[in-house]
Amino acid sequence: MPTCPVCNSSKFVSYRGRENARCVDCGSKERARLMALVLSKVAPTGNGKPVFHFAPETGIADILIERYAGSYSPADFSPDLYPWSKVPLTKVDLRQPLVHFPPQTVHGFVHSHVLEHIPGSIERIILEMNEAIAPGGFHFFQVPIEPGWYRENMDPNLPGEQRRKDFGQDDHFRMFGAMDFHERILRLFEDFQPIDLTKHIGFQELRDAAVPASSLSRLTGHSVFAFLKR
Repeated sequence: MPTCPVCNSSKFVSYRGRENARCVDCGSKERARLMALVLSKVAPTGNGKPVFHFAPETGIADILIERYAGSYSPADFSPDLYPWSKVPLTKVDLRQPLVHFPPQTVHGFVHSHVLEHIPGSIERIILEMNEAIAPGGFHFFQVPIEPGWYRENMDPNLPGEQRRKDFGQDDHFRMFGAMDFHERILRLFEDFQPIDLTKHIGFQELRDAAVPASSLSRLTGHSVFAFLKR
């Protein structure tokens, strides 16, 4: 019987046709449970610099609070959407990361399915975020990924129905593709050491957490990309 690494519950239900996809007690789905495993296995210890968690999820927030205590800083463009947060949110507009985070002032960034929501140059946004991280810090993230190629549309007048068709939601500006994910995204982490998660998380651990093995074996929307800054 699987056990949720977020809340230790063993109660799961199907979600959108995926068996054991949703934890009954904390509501976590596969990607949150994989992020919980990654944080428990490879997240660096705190060093006093802030760790920012964008669009925070409740369970992951609790894990980060326990690990980083007073250095944990949840953030979002709309802080009012998170009245449940135990730590007040910082308002951040990720269209301009360096406005909020001067170079080498951040210990870590954690975010899941956030980058598809941000209009602007994805290359500049990621590079500026990475510039804000101090040596020894980390950047852990997840994005939706389809089997094809990257595509985006910044037109503010594009109807929501078309955005849902092209990108999955009416507030998405892009969709990441497995075919060019390395060239588009992973190459932007040249100052970082990628963490090979297969050396830290076994496939039995994935099964025990009700996380698909494909999350580590190929690029999916559940996959965690984990980098340590040199």
